[in-house]
Amino acid sequence: MASGVTVKVELNDRDLKRAVAFAPGTEAALRKHTDKIKSRANSMAAGYTTPKWHDHETGETKGGTKAVYDGDVTLGRKGYVGIVYTANYAAQKENHLHNTLLKAKG
Repeated sequence: MASGVTVKVELNDRDLKRAVAFAPGTEAALRKHTDKIKSRANSMAAGYTTPKWHDHETGETKGGTKAVYDGDVTLGRKGYVGIVYTANYAAQKENHLHNTLLKAKG
């Protein structure tokens, strides 16, 4: 049964983006995506370790560290923000050499 009634809905893009950014499921979805990228980056860098070297001042052997990537989701001014980052020097060096974070992002 057609009634001949027409409804026009206008969405304000800014308000819609804000509503989604603070929606109840947004943090969980963003955390899942962030963890996926973090896991991918750690897998890609699994075989990388920094070279070992001897510190003559302290007498210690340093290096030989595996690359570690980490991530987190926080609530910012404009909604939830997810970030994956290099958690140690080895990851910084590995990311510099291989662009791992860019590749892990997809």
